[in-house]
Amino acid sequence: MEVYELDDSILNYLEKRNLVSKYKKAKELLKKNYLSSVYFRKRKPKSSGKYYFRITKKYRAIGVFDGKDFIVTEISDHQ
Repeated sequence: MEVYELDDSILNYLEKRNLVSKYKKAKELLKKNYLSSVYFRKRKPKSSGKYYFRITKKYRAIGVFDGKDFIVTEISDHQ
């Protein structure tokens, strides 16, 4: 599985909040299939088809599957 960003706004958001290195680490763990390490879960309502993984305690990356790849569509302030 590969993990991609939908557009550059995702990376800009991460850069403004100094989260790029933490995001890259979480992304690599997801690629290696360590799903429990990044708390990879299906987002409610479960019928939406959206998933999320944890970047830090405060931030989550939300996205969807496109075949076998995961596309990050937004970063959410979980608080």
